[in-house]
Amino acid sequence: MKTWIKILIAVIVLVLIVAALTLAFGSVSTGNAIFGGDSVKSFVKCLNDKQVSLFVFDGNLQARAQLKMFGESVSDLKVIDCGVTPEKCIGVMVYPSWGIDGRIVSSGLSLGTLSQLSGCRIE
Repeated sequence: MKTWIKILIAVIVLVLIVAALTLAFGSVSTGNAIFGGDSVKSFVKCLNDKQVSLFVFDGNLQARAQLKMFGESVSDLKVIDCGVTPEKCIGVMVYPSWGIDGRIVSSGLSLGTLSQLSGCRIE
């Protein structure tokens, strides 16, 4: 087999492995090295104070990854399960989505982006 074909196959296999790992573990950066404990709690408190909501649909892998970012503080986060209360999810087309300042942001967000859009600082 020619060398360039071997290289192409190796690159394709590598891309497939990265894609599988991203799906398995989520593509959201958690920032665990600098974001934990009281920082999570104060960030979630700020999100709640600003009436930021996370819209999920049970079973959605991306939504699970988004919830996982908040660790134990996820129970304090305002999470709306659109499978349970669809009337609260008018306009939500993608899961997860965030309700920020009266608008729907249809995407999973990194903590940095969520911080920027909400005005809540990550300490």
